[in-house]
Amino acid sequence: MIDIHTHILPMVDDGSKNLKESLELLHQELNNGVNEVMLTPHQNQRNLDKKRIQFAFEEFVKAVDLPIKLYLGCELMYYEGVLEAVKKGLVQTLNDSKYILIEFSTIYETNISDIVYELNIMGYCPIVAHIEKYGYLKTEDYKAIHANGGFIQINADSFSIGTYYKRIKKLLKMELVDFIASDCHNLQKRNVDFSTAKTIIKKKFPNSYDKLFNKTLF
Repeated sequence: MIDIHTHILPMVDDGSKNLKESLELLHQELNNGVNEVMLTPHQNQRNLDKKRIQFAFEEFVKAVDLPIKLYLGCELMYYEGVLEAVKKGLVQTLNDSKYILIEFSTIYETNISDIVYELNIMGYCPIVAHIEKYGYLKTEDYKAIHANGGFIQINADSFSIGTYYKRIKKLLKMELVDFIASDCHNLQKRNVDFSTAKTIIKKKFPNSYDKLFNKTLF
């Protein structure tokens, strides 16, 4: 099982604050049945320094002695010039592949399907991060994102939040969910816990269980 959205890489964003916390989060991943972890620190308009996170990743890998595969990516915050940044190679794609994990404003309505389309014709495979948080999206928007070459990721902890779960249930019924990820940040409130998500999907959406929890990207 792969967790494609995490903030485990220490001391680079609002995620893990030190090596000890990062190692404990990796232990949580293993305890949840995860054996591949994508480290996806934030990249945004003010921070497109790939070399900084690549160096942090290389140093972190040296300190990890666990039976788990680690890959480097980023969670890219959409802004007006983001397509140009991707063209210039400033964005850290997932394991240097064509997959890009991209998030959008939860407040300002954004035409996500159009942006997904633009990235797709550029040759990339955009994964829309925690799509359940974008309350302005409608059913036709979810369908358009998939139709335009996008993938949909939801957060495991959102299964415990009423408003989000209603949207998640709709997406699962339409079989539009491609990834469930932890989006973990720390050991306090935003840690690694797939248990609720796994229980609900196994019980209510069993046909989607293997697709979501027994998959890899690489």
